[in-house]
Parts: sequence; structure tokens; C-alpha cells
Amino acid sequence: MLVFIASAAAVAILLARKPTIADGRVMEAEFLGLLRPQGVTGVVCDREIPIGRQGAVFACTATLKNGATQLLDCAMNREGKLTANPAAAPSRSPAPAADPGHDGIPTADDPWSNRP
Repeated sequence: MLVFIASAAAVAILLARKPTIADGRVMEAEFLGLLRPQGVTGVVCDREIPIGRQGAVFACTATLKNGATQLLDCAMNREGKLTANPAAAPSRSPAPAADPGHDGIPTADDPWSNRP
């Protein structure tokens, strides 16, 4: 019986020291709700965010209304409060090159209808 208690305690200590891994999509949803009133239309965060005893530090990219992107240094403290600070100035990605073989009409699911 004593061996069982000791092994259960060892497993508990091991699990307590291992950080929790949060799904980045959860943080994306939280930040989007907070930042949407400031003109943010989308947020992409690290896919796996380790949360330790002191909280978490991770990176996100926010897409603004005008199409520009903003890199963010994000943190979550022990109480779960989220903060985000700009890591760099907003940048605008280049417009995709026009495909001369495509007229801008969306393609259908039928491959025969997508012929030129």
C-alpha cells in the first residue's frame, strides 16, 4: 500500500511540473473578441502555447481592416489576464499577382466546367 501512495505522489509531482499546452485557436478567439472594436478582422496565434506557473508568452499576428498585418507579443498572467503589445509596425502584404488564365469567376466543384 505504501508503494502505491509513493508512486501516486511521484506521478502527481511529475504532472504538476509539466506545463499545460493551450491550443492557439482558443487564444485567437479570445483576442479577436477583445480586438475587433479596434479594427482587427482576424488573429492567428502560435498553434501550441505552453502555460506554466507564471502564465504564458506567445506571438500572434492580427489582420487589420485595411488588410495590413500587425505582429503582437502576447502574454497571459497567472490569473488569465491577456495582454498584447505591438512587436513591429503594421505591414501590408503585396497584392497577389493576377493569373492571366483566370477571369476572377469562382470555379465550380465540377472539373469539366472549369476548362478554359
